[in-house]
Amino acid sequence: MTIRLADTHAHLDLPEIAPDRDAVLRRAREAGVELIINVGIGLKNSRQVLATARRYPGLRATIGIHPHAAASLKDGDLEALTPLAGDPLVVAVGEIGLDFYRRRSPEEVQKQWFRRQLEWAAALKKMVVIHTREATAATLKILQDSRSHLHGGVMHCFGGSWQEARSFLDLGFYLSFAGPLTYPQAGALREVAGKVPLDRILLETDCPYLTPQPWRGKRNEPAFVMATARQLAEVRGLPLAEVARATWENSLRAFGLEEKDILGER
Repeated sequence: MTIRLADTHAHLDLPEIAPDRDAVLRRAREAGVELIINVGIGLKNSRQVLATARRYPGLRATIGIHPHAAASLKDGDLEALTPLAGDPLVVAVGEIGLDFYRRRSPEEVQKQWFRRQLEWAAALKKMVVIHTREATAATLKILQDSRSHLHGGVMHCFGGSWQEARSFLDLGFYLSFAGPLTYPQAGALREVAGKVPLDRILLETDCPYLTPQPWRGKRNEPAFVMATARQLAEVRGLPLAEVARATWENSLRAFGLEEKDILGER
C-alpha cells in the first residue's frame, strides 16, 4: 500500500525554511508527503503563504493572525485580508487563538482579536486552526461561546489531557499531533493519542519548530511528519499504512479537499 501523508501545519515562508524551500519540498515528496497546509501567522505572512501555495503543487494556505501579533492589530486589518479568502487555495482561518506563555500581547487583547477572528471566519464560512498555549480554559470558553457559528476546526499541535481532548472533540474539532508525540517524556500525550477516535486525528510538523525525536535539535521540515506517523501507529497498535491512510483521509475531510485535485497537481 502506498504511504501517503499530509502535513497539516507548516510554516514554509519563515526565514528558517524559505531560502531552501525547493529542496525541503522535494524531500517531502520523496517521503510521501502529498499535501502540506502552509499556515499564516500575520498580515504580511498570510499573503506570502498564499503566494507560496500558488507556486507549488500539493500546497494549500490558511490566513490569520497569531496571538503574538494581536497587540499590533487595528480596525480594518482583517477586512484587508478578506479578498484573499476567496482564493480556492485558502482552506481555513488560522492560526488564531491564545498564548499566555510568551504573552507577547496582553491577554485581554488576545481574547478580543481571537473572538473577532472567529466571527470573521464564520462570515467567510471557513474552518479555523487554533493555537493555544497555557490558555486552554480561556480558549475552550471562547470556542464554546462561538460554537453556534463555527464551521469546524483543528486544535493545532495538541498537547493537552484526555479531558481537554474530549472537550475539543465535543466541539467537532480535529486534534493534530506533532513532533512532541515522539519525545521520551511524552507518555501522557501518547496515552491521549491512543484514545482519540482515529477519524479525528491529524498529523503535522509545525516546521521549522517541534522537530520529532530522530532529528531533534535540527530544523524541522515536512518530510519529518513520517516520524510522528510511525509513533502514532505504534501507540495505536496499527500498521503504519493504516494510520497513514486514516490521517490522509481525515486531512482531506477536515479541510474540504478532494484527493483527485491534490494528486492531480503532481
